[in-house]
Amino acid sequence: MTLSLDHIPPADATPATYPATAGLRALDTRASRRGVLRGVALSALTLGTLSLTWRTASADTGPGGLEGWDRNDCKDAYPGGYYESPDTGGRYRTAPAACFGGEFRSSEYCANGWHRADTEGGQTYGTVSSSCNGKNAWKWRTPDGRVYRCSDGNLTVTRSGTTNTYFTICRALVR
Repeated sequence: MTLSLDHIPPADATPATYPATAGLRALDTRASRRGVLRGVALSALTLGTLSLTWRTASADTGPGGLEGWDRNDCKDAYPGGYYESPDTGGRYRTAPAACFGGEFRSSEYCANGWHRADTEGGQTYGTVSSSCNGKNAWKWRTPDGRVYRCSDGNLTVTRSGTTNTYFTICRALVR
């Protein structure tokens, strides 16, 4: 049987006017419009709540006792919080955003999963524990289930007698 618009009863139709369908006969009671809308609203609320858990942060401790962060919004240090930003370079540049803050975010600022603390080719890398209420790193889970460590640091570059220091974020895959 082909369904056409003239087979769909109007909202104010009485049950005697249109025959009942066989779809819900196994149920003890008929579904009301209010019951269906309640189910849709509950499903949307459940899905919305679940989506809040897709991106979660957890505490971590790094080399030299650098403390990690156990929140994903840093609202203790930044009352407005902020959201993750895409990487500006490195191997995760095209991956879903995971870290936030910093002028630059890249896996290139990492050594052993934490922000580099060395000098190479006129560039000096250092760790920072003051950008987020005394914390240095946090773990961030992306919707695809991967977990990254985001570690704060600085990159100081000296070229042609000019020195510039940038706030940078190391993004390293944890699992």
